[in-house]
Amino acid sequence: MKSVKRICAFVAGFVLFGAGLLKLMDPVGASLVVGEYFNFFHLGFLAPISKVTAVLFAMLEAVVGAALLTGVSPRITSVVSGVLLLFFTVLTLILWIKNPPMDCGCFGEAIHLTHFQSFIKNVVLCALWAVAFVPLKSVWKPPRVKIGSFAIAMISVMAFTVYSLLHVPAMDFTPFKPGVTLMQAQVTPSADAPLLSICAPDGEYCDELLASGHKLLLTVYDPDDLSAGKAASLKEFGDALRELGTAEPVYVAAGEFPGVEGAYTADRRNLMSLNRSNGGATLISNGMVIAKWPERSLPEFSKIESLVALDGASAVAQENTPRRLKLQGFLLYLFAVVLLV
Repeated sequence: MKSVKRICAFVAGFVLFGAGLLKLMDPVGASLVVGEYFNFFHLGFLAPISKVTAVLFAMLEAVVGAALLTGVSPRITSVVSGVLLLFFTVLTLILWIKNPPMDCGCFGEAIHLTHFQSFIKNVVLCALWAVAFVPLKSVWKPPRVKIGSFAIAMISVMAFTVYSLLHVPAMDFTPFKPGVTLMQAQVTPSADAPLLSICAPDGEYCDELLASGHKLLLTVYDPDDLSAGKAASLKEFGDALRELGTAEPVYVAAGEFPGVEGAYTADRRNLMSLNRSNGGATLISNGMVIAKWPERSLPEFSKIESLVALDGASAVAQENTPRRLKLQGFLLYLFAVVLLV
């Protein structure tokens, strides 16, 4: 019976740990989901703390998941995980009943579930928890408590969180992920192709501007939160790129681009999906999204030149494959630490 309990705790911990990591990989995306929750429950005034809330909840999921996997503090872990799963179950039950037009965000952008699927997933996790820990007074202590594994995992998760807050996601699950061709650049547009509409200052839509040629989009989705120094840095970078003629800089903001006259405007949410950095650079070649960088890590001009010299698929692979491999290696290391050390 103890082995069955341990397996149930392991499965629940694996799901929580993975869900937490997927959210921590994309804190901006997680904050969008939390913002939708705030709006749904008429708590829109809490929007300024949506990112902090998203990161804290994702960290809690990762910590509880790692504790379940390693067997650390089983009595405390059983209570905390039970409360957390009950909270998620009630929350998704409300979403299933009300059926608002929003995503539950259980696994970030990686996996999208309907409200019913999300509720059933949480019911199953609650059932696994019940098998593992009910009655609470009989909670067992595993024969091998991996405190070292838990500590290493938590340090690694915190470092991963800091990295994610400073960079764009290494693995992109948004509609504008590298390798995707924009709808306006497709001869026969597919129904699920993303459309990035940009509007000139005179109100005219200029979507076709992104359909051909090499464009480096310098985007800002929250102009009020972008410092004057960062705005100046983006403009200076774009002006220098224009002089080189490698790619045409296109300034786009959800509102007024600080310090730039004649900038284009676009939907805030689309800009956040295009580039998670508030002040980011996105290379688009003949309508295909090639690569993304945050303002603090703008690419060398030589890198842009090498990318535009390649065909789209090769450019996407050259710039994005190494980052994906590093992320996959990190995740394998993290799960190995939790499961094997």
